[in-house]
Amino acid sequence: MQRTTTMAGRMDGRMVPTISARLLPTAILLLAASGCAHVPPAPNAQWTYPESPQWGAACEAPPLPQQSPIDFTKVAITDWETSVVVPQATFDPHDQNVVFSASPGPSVSIAPGVGEAEKAYVYSVTAYHFHYRNEHVTGGNPTFEIHIKTKDQYGGPAVFGALWTVDDRAADDPTLTAAYKALSAPPGSIEAVDLGPVLWRFGKEPFYSYAGSLTTPPCTAGVRWFVLQTPIRTSSGILERLRSALKANGMPDINVRTPRQVAQPQPTIYLVKPTIG
Repeated sequence: MQRTTTMAGRMDGRMVPTISARLLPTAILLLAASGCAHVPPAPNAQWTYPESPQWGAACEAPPLPQQSPIDFTKVAITDWETSVVVPQATFDPHDQNVVFSASPGPSVSIAPGVGEAEKAYVYSVTAYHFHYRNEHVTGGNPTFEIHIKTKDQYGGPAVFGALWTVDDRAADDPTLTAAYKALSAPPGSIEAVDLGPVLWRFGKEPFYSYAGSLTTPPCTAGVRWFVLQTPIRTSSGILERLRSALKANGMPDINVRTPRQVAQPQPTIYLVKPTIG
């Protein structure tokens, strides 16, 4: 099922650009056939968790340019309130693994781009994965983090991050539930993992944005990050079930990088308050 929606808003008396987007269910398919189950080679086959000198010189270098993750509770924040954020998506296949891949993948449109005066950006998903515990620090005692890797239309890398925190009064989160079911599917079956519930939050909830790096070797700099300010609440049960399924597929007990020192002078770190019309 598809629908068309238009969103607009005002900032300082001016009309924010209006975007029309075709909105489809945001999903990635998990192919559980044994012949397709493999671990993509790491950029540096020698590195493992936890962090160590094996990660390489780039990961051990001072925080210039800024490395990721960071602690948002200990930095100066610049408000950014002019963007209309519109998630949209298509269905995409990927291999069975802790690292999920997609081609061409869902996309998120931000107009104008964060920190830009006029240029709009469209970020298309290429892969995503989970971290048990959190890498970024936002407050709220998070215990899980997803990284949705994307590229913009100019080839620039960007990552959308969301965190989950335990609240046993809350229902099982649908994205975590779908990921668990996909990883637990019988060999030869195909399951869909819907990223829509996560990506849609960037269109209606505040999120941080800054230029950082990959959080694994080779720790490449110049990566645009978007991280939801408020962790998503979910039950402890689904977090533990997904963690068990991820570990069964090769995820180590520790797969997080600790927050990096903030560079000086501090790079601009935005708190984006999306306009939803």
